[in-house]
Amino acid sequence: MVEVKVVKHCHVCPPPGSVPTTHVPLSFLDMFWITCPPARRFFFYNFPHSTQHFMDNIFPTLQQSLSLTLQHFFPLAGNLILPPQPHQKPYILYTSKDRDCDGQPQLTVTVVESCDQFECDYFDILVADYPRTRDAKEFYPLVPDLPKSCALPDGSRVSPLLAIQITLFPNRGLCICVVFHHGVADGMAAHHFIKSWAAASAMASASTSASSLPYHDRTAVKHPNGLNIDYDISWGGLFPVMDRPIKHLAPLNTTRATFVLTKTQIRKLKSLVSSSLRVSRFIVTCSLIWRCMIKSSITTEENHDDAEIYYLLFVGDCRHRLKEPLPPTYFGNCLDICIVELKKKELLKDDNMDGVVEAIGNKVKELEKEPLKMVEKWFSEWRRCDETKRLITVAGSPKLRVYDTNFGWGRPCKSEILHVDNSKAISLQESRDEEGGIEISLGLTKPRMDRFISIWENSLKHFCT
Repeated sequence: MVEVKVVKHCHVCPPPGSVPTTHVPLSFLDMFWITCPPARRFFFYNFPHSTQHFMDNIFPTLQQSLSLTLQHFFPLAGNLILPPQPHQKPYILYTSKDRDCDGQPQLTVTVVESCDQFECDYFDILVADYPRTRDAKEFYPLVPDLPKSCALPDGSRVSPLLAIQITLFPNRGLCICVVFHHGVADGMAAHHFIKSWAAASAMASASTSASSLPYHDRTAVKHPNGLNIDYDISWGGLFPVMDRPIKHLAPLNTTRATFVLTKTQIRKLKSLVSSSLRVSRFIVTCSLIWRCMIKSSITTEENHDDAEIYYLLFVGDCRHRLKEPLPPTYFGNCLDICIVELKKKELLKDDNMDGVVEAIGNKVKELEKEPLKMVEKWFSEWRRCDETKRLITVAGSPKLRVYDTNFGWGRPCKSEILHVDNSKAISLQESRDEEGGIEISLGLTKPRMDRFISIWENSLKHFCT
């Protein structure tokens, strides 16, 4: 694992007096994500300059623009308050006097420098796509830890919500890693913040149009049937996990790779599907990658049970789908959870993907027609599927447009999500190099990755040529 040294460690908050003390109640859609691990997103950029150049000419602007952006996205500079159950519901509290357990402001920004004498080669490896695979643990020195949670006298837990690390590879590139608590924002909201910060940095200005300001009224989130959901969530064992240093979570013997489906390949996949459903690039991409993931998990020594059920979980943005739609700039969680169930024999068909496409397509159709239909059963359904050890989750989305995140030195040369290296998740995003293409990132053990690559190549030959 590459070594890094700390160049600067600082605390950033909104400008003094710009945001009053604010209490933000969580919606029922936020509650589901409280117990999830923090989300960790990497943005890699080409940056052929020295560390000193960055610190003298770039970092001051980044720091100032972050402060100015946080006055609009102030919940990220606050704390998640988890009172002793069942005393009170969780909420976000922003106050200019927010401090961690050591009395320091909560939001931390750390700048580190790679100490590897071959940092240029190391950077190139990190941003590579398949066929080069990368050791998953090499990404962990690039990730900041959220400040530790602490306990208040009444037993409430106080949890910071955002941390940022900038890793410099002198004269080659840099990586910005943003870590945020999923209870405060979903991917759409978090990327709204990140892009706003990037735009402010690129313009060296706090200029923000009214149409792009975040919408913070979480009381606007209404259950489709008018119900008041009260999730029975226990977070007693959550904080020992969340407060564990990230370097201790690095997986062993796991490799990462990014696979790309071109626009032409996606068009070919769509043309082969016999379905009356509207078949999107998301549907055919998930269908192909799910098949390959399941095939790669099966060895010749295993008992083949064709009736065995496998599960695919993906989420869909509901801002525009609710009976009372929310603005696209709504800052919070507004996701529906969709779980596809399919027998192994249908997933492993060699001649076509119709059954897989149909199953995923029907779930997408249900989401569009009746969002949040199963919201009361999210927890039980997730646990039921996860306990089988046959659940794969889909993170990210091409709609997030991660490659549009420009801080002033060009588009990212790579963007990734950390947690896909657990063999139970994949991430999707738009192609870096071609409009209409899709990138798929995943992490597997080395033997399984080798099997996956062979299966992936054979699938592309069979379906896309």
